[in-house]
Amino acid sequence: MKRQSLYLSNETAIITGAGNGIGKALAFEIAAEGANVFLVDSEAQKLGDTVSELKAKGYPANAGVIDLSLADSAQQVFRQAHAAFGPIHMVVHSASPPRREADTWRTVTSDTWDAMYHVNVKSGFELARLVGQHMIDEGITGRMVYLTSLHAHTPRNLPHYATSKAAMLMLVKEMAKAWARHGIRINALTPGAIAAGGFKPAGDLALKIPMQRLGSAQDVAAMGLTLLIDRFSGYVTGTEVVVDGGLSVFNWFDPVQ
Repeated sequence: MKRQSLYLSNETAIITGAGNGIGKALAFEIAAEGANVFLVDSEAQKLGDTVSELKAKGYPANAGVIDLSLADSAQQVFRQAHAAFGPIHMVVHSASPPRREADTWRTVTSDTWDAMYHVNVKSGFELARLVGQHMIDEGITGRMVYLTSLHAHTPRNLPHYATSKAAMLMLVKEMAKAWARHGIRINALTPGAIAAGGFKPAGDLALKIPMQRLGSAQDVAAMGLTLLIDRFSGYVTGTEVVVDGGLSVFNWFDPVQ
């Protein structure tokens, strides 16, 4: 039987990094539940394609081509989203600069380091602070989901990436503690090996995952949607939800039969 109402009807979500991968998948999941979606990406073509696909399905979507590595970019996101749809109820921060295997501790440049931290942490914080204050002022019981990484806990040979994701995880906890009394929830969503967004896994990686397959953007987006719907996660804040098919419990010993 078809549901008579959608879980996110008449609400608005900001989704960064929505041009492809997990951000794009989340945009479709959220829109399908009745929300207006304001999408952000630095790549105009990919962002435009996503908006066109959403509108073709009849979903209300708007977008801003905004580079979150630049000063005042979070302010641009908030202003444009509010102008497009009014009050903001949700934020999904999925944007992150591309990871390059060559950017090791020996070779990563100051500019690359700064861009990673600016997008993941500084803009992530500024956007959360702007929207969080807006939610408090408007009496909105808001929800936020920030995309982190398994490498917030374990090295990746990319120190700028791993440490910025660890910082994002603590940012989620800080904001969750500050906002809980206002009815605002924020959680971290941690993907494992996900075949999306340009990720090119080693050939045998799936064999190290207990579920014996790489994850998809849809696998992560479905859990992200769960964290945004009070019906399913209304008492969940300041935590990290891992979506990795069991990769984080992999070791070299076969399970007992």
